[in-house]
Amino acid sequence: MPEISVIVPVYNTEKYLDRCIRSIIDQTFSDFELILVDDGSKDNSGFICDEWEKKDSRIKVIHQKNAGAGAARNAGLSVAEGKYIGFIDSDDWIEPEMYQVLYNAMVEHSVQVAMCDMRVREDDREKMPLRSKGLKPEIKNQLYMFEQFFRVHGNNSMISVCIKLIDRNILSGFKFLEGTISEDVMASYYFIKKSETTAVINVPLYNYFINKSGVTKSPVTQKDFEYIDSFYNIWKDIEKNYPSIGHYAYLNFIRSNFTILTKMKLFGYDKTDFLLNKRYENLKKIVRDNFWNLLKWKMPISRKLLLVYACV
Repeated sequence: MPEISVIVPVYNTEKYLDRCIRSIIDQTFSDFELILVDDGSKDNSGFICDEWEKKDSRIKVIHQKNAGAGAARNAGLSVAEGKYIGFIDSDDWIEPEMYQVLYNAMVEHSVQVAMCDMRVREDDREKMPLRSKGLKPEIKNQLYMFEQFFRVHGNNSMISVCIKLIDRNILSGFKFLEGTISEDVMASYYFIKKSETTAVINVPLYNYFINKSGVTKSPVTQKDFEYIDSFYNIWKDIEKNYPSIGHYAYLNFIRSNFTILTKMKLFGYDKTDFLLNKRYENLKKIVRDNFWNLLKWKMPISRKLLLVYACV
C-alpha cells in the first residue's frame, strides 16, 4: 500500500495536464499512487491520462461521465489505498518537495492535516526558490484554524483542499458535495472540525494557475449563490457547536454576501429573472445593514472601496 494517494479530477485540460502530472511524478517523495479521474473530457485529456498510466505503474486512471469535480474526487477516494490523501487540480502544478514536506510534518507531529501556502501563477517560467528556513511547520490548534478559515486576521483564503495532505482516518464516511461549485468550502470546514491540530508550512508549494486569456467576467447566476448558502450553513453549525466564535462565522457569511453583490454590480445578472432580482435586493439590504462591521474587517483598501460602491 502506498503512503500517499494523490487524486486529480480531470476535465478538458489537455493543454496543462502534462505539466500537472509531471510535477507529481517528479516529487522527491516517491511512495505514492496517482489517481487520474477523467470526468468525461471532450478533448484529449482522457487519452493523455491513459498514456501516462502506461508509463508509470503508480498511476491509475478512471473514466466517468461528466459529473463535476466533487463527484470525480469521490470516485478517486473510492479506490484510494494510501494512508494520506492529497488533491490537485489538473491545470495546476506543485513544487518537487511539496509532498515530502507535508508528509514529514504529519508523521513527525502526529497531526491529521498538514497544509502549505499557494501562489497564484499565470505561467510556469518563473522558478520558485525553496526557502528551507520556512519549511519548519507551525503546529496550530483548532481555534487558530477556524480563525484562518474565517479570515479574521485578513489572511488569504485557505479553503482550497489542494494545499492539504489529509489523514484518511478523518475521511471515513466523508464525501465531497456533488453538483455544486462550493465543494472545497464545505470540505475544508469538515477537515478543521475533524482535526485537533494542523501542521502549517507558510511556504507556497502549490501553484494555482490562472489562465488570463480564458478568464471571462461572466454574469452572476443562481450557481454563484451556493457559496453564500455554504457559509450560511457553516455559520449555523458554528453557532450550535462553537458559539464562542459565532461572530466570526456570521461576519464571514456577510462577507460572502458582499462578494456576490459586488459581482452582480460589476458583471451583471439576468434582470428578467425574478428570483435573481429578489436575491439582489436582499443582498443589498444585508450588506448595507452590516456596512460598518464589514468596513472594520481586515481587508485591502481596494475591497473597502468596492464595499462603498456595492452599497450605493
